[in-house]
Amino acid sequence: MEGSMRSDTRTLIICVDRDNDLGEKTGLEAPIIGRDAVLAAGTKLALADSEESDINAIFEAVRIYERLHSSEEGGEAEVVVLAGDKKVGVESDRRIGQELDAVLSSFKANSAILVSDGAGDEWIIPIIQSRVKIDSVRRVVVKQSENLESTFYVIKRMLEDPKFSRMFLPPIGLILFLFAISLLLGFSGKAFGLILGFIGIYALLKGLGHENLIIELIESMKQSLYSGKISFIMYIVAIVLIFAGTFQGIMGYTKLAPELKERIVLSMMYYIKMTIWWYIGAVLAPLFGKVMSMLIERERIVRHWAILFSVIASGLLLWGGSESIIWLSKGNYTMGYLILTLSILGAIILSFIGVKISLYIRSSLMQEKMVQAAIDTEESTARD
Repeated sequence: MEGSMRSDTRTLIICVDRDNDLGEKTGLEAPIIGRDAVLAAGTKLALADSEESDINAIFEAVRIYERLHSSEEGGEAEVVVLAGDKKVGVESDRRIGQELDAVLSSFKANSAILVSDGAGDEWIIPIIQSRVKIDSVRRVVVKQSENLESTFYVIKRMLEDPKFSRMFLPPIGLILFLFAISLLLGFSGKAFGLILGFIGIYALLKGLGHENLIIELIESMKQSLYSGKISFIMYIVAIVLIFAGTFQGIMGYTKLAPELKERIVLSMMYYIKMTIWWYIGAVLAPLFGKVMSMLIERERIVRHWAILFSVIASGLLLWGGSESIIWLSKGNYTMGYLILTLSILGAIILSFIGVKISLYIRSSLMQEKMVQAAIDTEESTARD
């Protein structure tokens, strides 16, 4: 009975190349289906780059396929290689999902075995599970000789990897540069704080998946400059506001609360109170630039209203929270709780207003499109 149940199993062995090293180095297009095609693809990739870790994953997928295929109780099996895109992210994962749909349309699998060469490829497990049940995950770890495992070789290979170098070398280089300048100018203490702040910001952006935010911001500034849009000026305004706000916060904290140097939390509250509206202005400046550019180009402004009010609401919350803590530290609990309550209510009202305006404009725009579509349909019918 158990053997007959297993014989009905249709297993798909899936080898995932999320960053599409296979396509980039061999020119092959995924999905690659079938033992012979997958084996040929692995051989071609090995000839193109013998140090590529995806080679081992491909051959392991073929090995699992042959073991299942030769087993009397293994049921029907098929092996396939799915590849994403060199820009790993939404587009890459969406492409893998489309390839898997194409494979499942021809091979109706009821179970799958995922083969990968690292944790990065296993991010697409939810995508596969949404389409077919995964029975096993096989991660291929290559055994290296002692010479290849040496520290020098590992560092050398990491530095030659474009993905690693683009992700880690720029922050490390900037930190070392700032530290060197601080030593030359005698400001090592302040530079150490600045470096810690930079590491904290980078770790926060990395954790939220927005590590390319600064690069995207620079690219947006370049495009605004080349296209002659007013938003470029607003980016400069934002930078000026950030520097001015930081200076205001440092000077204000130094004058108003010199006795708080040992009280870190309260010091941060004073700093936030002094700088938050400068920083909010810096965030709003590019947004206003975008809105003005859209007005000049006669485009409809929809989602920017919600962003505008949300940013102001966030600033009100941060200001209210810092002001509340300052009043509470002075023993004035009534004023502290009152400011906190009012800031929360104000933030909720502002967010609600922004959402309602965006929904109203979006609904008006949809109605205009429907009316225009009806008019076009009537004109087309009249012509026919």
